[in-house]
Amino acid sequence: MKRVKVYLGLACLMTLLCLKPQVVGARELNPFQTKMINPHTSYRIYQNLTRKGPSRSLCLANTFKHGNVQASAVRKVRGNKYCYVWLDGHRGGWVNQRAFLRRKIAVVHQISLVKNSHYSFPTRDAINYATDAAGTVIEPSKVKVSRAEVSSSKKESYRVSYSYGKAHAQTVVQVRANAREGIVKATKKPQAGDSARSWFKHYKTSGNWGRSFAPETKPHVLKSGHFRLKTYFYQPATLCQSDSVTGTVGPVPEGLTVSNGSMYATMYHSPHDTRAHIVSYQFNHVPNRYVMQKLSWLPWSQFLRLASHVKISPYIKLGHGQAIGSTRKYIYVIANNHLLRKSSQSEEIMQISKNNLQIKQIWTFKVWNHSARTGRYFHNATFVNDHQFIAVYHDATDHRFEYWEVTRQGNSWYPKEIGATRGDFMRNDSPVQGITYDKHKKQIYLAFNDYLFKLKRSGKVLARGHFHTGREFEGISINGRHLYAELAQRPELLRQRIR
Repeated sequence: MKRVKVYLGLACLMTLLCLKPQVVGARELNPFQTKMINPHTSYRIYQNLTRKGPSRSLCLANTFKHGNVQASAVRKVRGNKYCYVWLDGHRGGWVNQRAFLRRKIAVVHQISLVKNSHYSFPTRDAINYATDAAGTVIEPSKVKVSRAEVSSSKKESYRVSYSYGKAHAQTVVQVRANAREGIVKATKKPQAGDSARSWFKHYKTSGNWGRSFAPETKPHVLKSGHFRLKTYFYQPATLCQSDSVTGTVGPVPEGLTVSNGSMYATMYHSPHDTRAHIVSYQFNHVPNRYVMQKLSWLPWSQFLRLASHVKISPYIKLGHGQAIGSTRKYIYVIANNHLLRKSSQSEEIMQISKNNLQIKQIWTFKVWNHSARTGRYFHNATFVNDHQFIAVYHDATDHRFEYWEVTRQGNSWYPKEIGATRGDFMRNDSPVQGITYDKHKKQIYLAFNDYLFKLKRSGKVLARGHFHTGREFEGISINGRHLYAELAQRPELLRQRIR
């Protein structure tokens, strides 16, 4: 009888072992590996993975073809490799490695440089992304190039090759012929300006920002003069897990543009970076002002419903990210070096497709007042349409702000000074944090720390607002009849109707 009990016990144990899912050993990845989903894949993401394979489907993998996908572990089951992925910072599931874009390099195929002997184009700036055999996104600096820079000193056409393992790509860089392009005279008489006292480093946050990015529960209303901004919605502090170079999205917003019912924010790991991510949100898929900040820990069904309408660009060249604007099809960013001032160097304009948030075309332009010795290097600009942008230039030596309209004809960009303001706006030389343009009223708006100014195109100051937030504005934008402003120390979008 005792032997029978032993046999029965063994039989029950074997039955349990057969019925219970057998979890397979996994290799942990530290730091997490950034992946990109193939938009044409039919593979799915699963909640579980056993020796028999994946089970409990969560969604199609290509739901996150524009998401931030990070792998934290890898397992091999029946000859297939599976990665456990986090999606926009939210816990996801297991997906077959074949769902990723593998051995791919995506580069910009249309690159046009202004003739300028003081500038060479860094060819890796044209890389949208590069992936290895496992579908892991590679840092652009690790991609081999046939030439690291292209001189723009003479009219020429250069073929550039890119490679990483078995991944290859090519592009052609063309230097335009006209050496006089971009050389003009700054002749506008400065209008009377304004002078305000401000801080140089922020001293406040949104409220709960310092408590492990705890969510906010109340809106802010900022009133001053003609301005009345109210919280439109709070964004996630980050859209990632782990601290990897290519996969870290946030927590620092730098620039903002709004168009066609969507906002686009440049999000940085550090304000000193020159590559970062653009994050887009569709307003009609933001149900209230509080829910998006909780995106990474929402229940799966709610997360899936909201995150499927969020887009995140690859890790692309954006410069400081504050010279930004958008049109119906494109986002435009001047990928500048915000540490340069009176520089003779050219600046890069990135035309970015709203469809996949990848760079489609690159131009360079230059603006010199008389000669290279008095270059106008722009840190802040806003795009009026696909052929024109308005930029602000601060000459700290002459205590003067200049406003420039730069127009594209073909591939060439031609500047014209449209106005100027006497003075420095901020007495401690705090930099401009954003510029936007009201096409209906033909007025320019500037942001400094927690100040806003409204001006005529000529440079005459019309209104000023000081909001005492102790937080920096990180980009402003006008779309239709509304002014939008982004605050830092939690990404927070505010809005008001223009009066």
